[in-house]
Amino acid sequence: MKFLGIQFSRQYLVNLVTTFLSQACSAGLIILLIPVLNERFSIEEFSNYGVLLNIILFTSAFDLGLNLGLMRRLIQEPLRASVLVSSSFFFYLLLFLIAFPVFLWLYHSKLLVNGAHFFAYALLTSLLVLQTVVAALFDVILHSANKIFICKLIRIGKTTLEFIVLYYCSTEGSAVLLLLASSVVNVLYIGTLFFFSKKEADFVISIHQFSWVALVDHIRYSFWYFLNAISVVIVFNSQIILLNHLITKAEVANYFLVTRFLDVVRMGATNFTIILFPTLAQQEVRGEWKQLRATYFKVLKSVFFLCVGILLFLLTAGKMVFTYWSGQSGEEIEQLFTLFSVFTLLIVLDNVSAVFLHAFRLNKGQTILSIGQGLMGLLIGYFLLPSYGIVGMTIGSIIALLTTNFIYNPTYLIWQFKKKIATKHELPI
Repeated sequence: MKFLGIQFSRQYLVNLVTTFLSQACSAGLIILLIPVLNERFSIEEFSNYGVLLNIILFTSAFDLGLNLGLMRRLIQEPLRASVLVSSSFFFYLLLFLIAFPVFLWLYHSKLLVNGAHFFAYALLTSLLVLQTVVAALFDVILHSANKIFICKLIRIGKTTLEFIVLYYCSTEGSAVLLLLASSVVNVLYIGTLFFFSKKEADFVISIHQFSWVALVDHIRYSFWYFLNAISVVIVFNSQIILLNHLITKAEVANYFLVTRFLDVVRMGATNFTIILFPTLAQQEVRGEWKQLRATYFKVLKSVFFLCVGILLFLLTAGKMVFTYWSGQSGEEIEQLFTLFSVFTLLIVLDNVSAVFLHAFRLNKGQTILSIGQGLMGLLIGYFLLPSYGIVGMTIGSIIALLTTNFIYNPTYLIWQFKKKIATKHELPI
């Protein structure tokens, strides 16, 4: 079957459609729920909730990249599934025991979030981080079997239930209650993922299958995936944590509204390439470098035109939709929306090269640059903040992206294609 001029399998299209449906549900949760929270919560409580969500996403990256590494290894080393899955699972439980006292100290000392509920914040943050990485563990097992559509259908159910529960609980105006409600929904979500992953893959989770040797080996294998995950959260989630200490709660709330709205666009537009990961890894194992190169340029071209269309929409009708949705207007927030729209679509375009590099495990240089990009963006944004306000943080992010990975990723990937194809031709028949 053809899609955007590219020949794709029926499995890919099923995965793609269900991924978009899942993203539509996630978008619905954000679009319908955030304005309700903004109305029912105090400015301080709404700001704290936004900061806590970003802390959870930031900390979830400290799974050491084991889940993304596991997806690739399950494809290539299926006989080691039980040892790898068990070792990762029990390691996450250990991380929870470490995370709770750390969060307790950070919240009690008010280094991250101000509020009287520091104990509840610490407990629920730690629990939600654990649930996020464990859910991702079972999610990648299904991904490795190329049954992405099952993951997405489960997530649709989870998102729908979560919206109903959070909408009902939001009447109390409490961030603690919303985090608690999310953790309860996550228990059902993880249980469902576990049930279906067991049907699609041959593995057991047992303390007897846990191995320190296998864990250390897997951490070493996944190290560059881990560093890349750190770079991603630095780019997308660290700004609000930093801004929480530098600007007013109202400004933090506005920044949170813009980023959450455009996160919907970013997640939806990156679906085309993200769900290619298992297929790309399988083709790489078979040495199909010519086909992979052709696929890369076709996907890059398609995503480029998609980004142009989305950007035109965002800068016209999309801006009006955001103003109506958020209830916020003014020159500063409109400038922030415009610049963050540009940044979002640049990220979507860059993501094509990044996904190919990750699938081939050629991501060391890209990862180092990504960390540099995130830190550079924060540093430039910090210095621009006094002169340009919250808009300065986005300007810093754009400058950092355009001078690092936006140039390096496609250049390095194309060079690798040439190298791999030439090497294959030189091999004796």
